[in-house]
Amino acid sequence: MTPLEWALSDDTGMSSETIMHVMEGTPPPSYGVSVPQDPDDFGRCHRLLRLFPHYRKRLHEVADKYPMWVGLVRDWDRLTDLFDEHRNNDLYDAMQPLIDEGRVADGWVKTGPGSWTKGEHGNVQLGPGVSIGF
Repeated sequence: MTPLEWALSDDTGMSSETIMHVMEGTPPPSYGVSVPQDPDDFGRCHRLLRLFPHYRKRLHEVADKYPMWVGLVRDWDRLTDLFDEHRNNDLYDAMQPLIDEGRVADGWVKTGPGSWTKGEHGNVQLGPGVSIGF
């Protein structure tokens, strides 16, 4: 499979497309970049990295470009073990503090449970992958 064939497949999502954009040097997705928010998102990223193992060796480049990825990239092997063991609840629980770490690295400030702000704007996280900006 080529990167183009992967991009046209039905096994893509915002976070895996973020990895592809960094690896291939293409413009960022028009809807923005993202980290995996849950085991399903992680699975799409994991399968992309299995298809293109040389991307896994360069995954740090995603965190270099997008600080929101820093914790996830650092702990990718541990997360992969949880995914491979089908421990989705443990994987989800392990991802959440890493996602929060990435938000902080990206300049976000936690203002309360599920509430973050960056600059003059705020953002409320309603659930995995669902937020409202104000």
